[in-house]
Amino acid sequence: MSTLTFADFKMPSASLGKLNPLPDLRKTADAHASIPIDETTVTKEESQYMGWGKVNGILPYLIQDGYDRKKKPRSWKAAVLENDYIRAAFLPELGGRLWSLIDKTCGRELLYRNPVFQPCNLALRNAWISGGVEWNVGIIGHTPFTVDHMFAEELKLKDGTPVLRMFQYERVRRLIYRVEAMLPEDSRYLFVRVRIDNASEEDTAVYWWSNMAVDEREDVRVLVPADKSYRWGYGGNLRKVSIPDMTVQANQLKGRSNDTGTSYWDISRTTQLPQAMDFFFDLPKEQRRWISAVGGDGYGFIQTSTDVLQGRKLFVWGMGAGGRNWQTYLAQPGYAYLEIQAGLARTQLEHLPMKGGAMLSWMEAYGPITAEAKIVQGEDWSAATAAVEEALESACPRAKVEEMHQIAKKELDGQSGESRGVGAGWPLVQKELLGTKFQDNGIHFPTNSIGSREEPWLKLIREGSLPCPDVLEEPGSYQIGVEWEQLLADTINKGGSKHWYGYYQYGVILAYTGKMKLAEDAFDQSIRCAVNPWALRCKAVLRDFEGDDIKAAELLVEAVDMLPEPHIAKEALQALHKAGKSQEVIDLYNKLPKSVQELGRLKVMLIEALLDVGDAAGAKHMLNGKIELTDVREGEVKLTDLWFRMTAMIKARENGKKMDEALLEQVKKECTPPAHLDFRMH
Repeated sequence: MSTLTFADFKMPSASLGKLNPLPDLRKTADAHASIPIDETTVTKEESQYMGWGKVNGILPYLIQDGYDRKKKPRSWKAAVLENDYIRAAFLPELGGRLWSLIDKTCGRELLYRNPVFQPCNLALRNAWISGGVEWNVGIIGHTPFTVDHMFAEELKLKDGTPVLRMFQYERVRRLIYRVEAMLPEDSRYLFVRVRIDNASEEDTAVYWWSNMAVDEREDVRVLVPADKSYRWGYGGNLRKVSIPDMTVQANQLKGRSNDTGTSYWDISRTTQLPQAMDFFFDLPKEQRRWISAVGGDGYGFIQTSTDVLQGRKLFVWGMGAGGRNWQTYLAQPGYAYLEIQAGLARTQLEHLPMKGGAMLSWMEAYGPITAEAKIVQGEDWSAATAAVEEALESACPRAKVEEMHQIAKKELDGQSGESRGVGAGWPLVQKELLGTKFQDNGIHFPTNSIGSREEPWLKLIREGSLPCPDVLEEPGSYQIGVEWEQLLADTINKGGSKHWYGYYQYGVILAYTGKMKLAEDAFDQSIRCAVNPWALRCKAVLRDFEGDDIKAAELLVEAVDMLPEPHIAKEALQALHKAGKSQEVIDLYNKLPKSVQELGRLKVMLIEALLDVGDAAGAKHMLNGKIELTDVREGEVKLTDLWFRMTAMIKARENGKKMDEALLEQVKKECTPPAHLDFRMH
């Protein structure tokens, strides 16, 4: 019998903390959004949508950077699908992530299950966690819901098979997406149907990757039916290479050597790769879509899908010090993973066009795979992939995946189930604004999802007035889009929203769309209505864009004097540093509340200022104090750069010399920074 049950799942968890109240006017972007392409190996046809469809940051979402690293026991709501062969556990409060997939016939976990909940700065909204299967929609740079709540429903197929549906409304692309998981009674594979609807009449861009984490070990081999890949490593171009043995370029780290003396990396064995890398596999057009990670005994995990989900990818952190440190930072010592992924496009550099009102649908299958170990671990790549594909066709035929897709479409579309979890009520707000122009395509969003962040915008729609809070109260939410711009402008003109908060929100919408002069005028109007730290900060960002470093710093210092809020304080210190006012950075830091001073990011800015004024000893004391940069960003090397600079300054002073670039380069070659400071990706 197949069952769907709901229970608590306990694990040590860091606090996610408060949302950042500042709008993302600086237009946060993912590392994959602007990768240079090697045109000698990647054709114009292949790169047609690479770099297309970029967004202006993560607005209207708020940044999630309030997390810490103090883990305490916490219970998360889990939805568990189970039959005699498979047990699959989902976490609807964490983006609907498939957290665990157990093969009950042998008691083995097929996925990498992180033992802790520890957010780190790896997503567009900042907070991201490793482990399980993450459903990425809408925008390059991880789903906005990766550590956020999904709506959840319980349904059934006609034969009684229980179905877990998790769904959300993605506000930037205006997409409604649903993840429908089912486990038939006699199935040894979990089936996951995904449907994406453009809820708008306007054309948009679409993006999807299912990111699967599996254990990384020396005996684990990644197998995929391709012999070429688009490869990207931090600091280089995207180029097409042959696999599994990829020739190492002259300017890259040394690999292994074959019989001809050529240096190469075997990319299928990830513990041989020295640095973080992405491999986007170029599967032949008619090839069945699948990717697997198989152990030394021939047993492992495999994912397959209908052909709409065409792309497959491998991501590794690499065996360098920085990559190993990231693995520990995301979990705890002794845990390591690699990611195999499946996407709509060939690479993660691409958004694809989607017509107004259009729909996409496909079926995925997840489960165990067993093939002859000697073949799948052997040197013959074609034989290894053929053996896995033969085993897959026997265990989960291609036709069966398509059959399940047709059943799901026929029996689930247009049906609602019993509510088992609630997300944010933004789709109801959007529907109130747009009426029949908002197409929910049969998805039911319950009214109890409306909360304090949504209510002011409903009042704006219904009463023509945006409520005006106290100037020191944190803004709870934002909107983007021409409809909101027009509505807010209209209610300001009529007087209902003619106050500091109305002008402030109007300025944010204008800045998002690139109307910077009009946005600054709106922020000035907000300040004239009532001096407030939020408009001061936003005006400072626009002044910074114009290169007016001094004015930007002045505005932010005024804002932090009004309200020493951590995010405003951070930006004020950054602005002072950019304006060359290092001593003022130190002075302002010393005036901040102790709770704000303790934040790792602010300590880093203080260390930088201390080095600027020549206080290497003070910087050393702080760096040696096991400083923890909780929100260190993927690819960021600030900590190691400061340590190298501090070390060079001390060496110069000890030798009675002046610190220069030559000495700094010497230190970088000869000295090794402490492991807790090293997050270098290459």
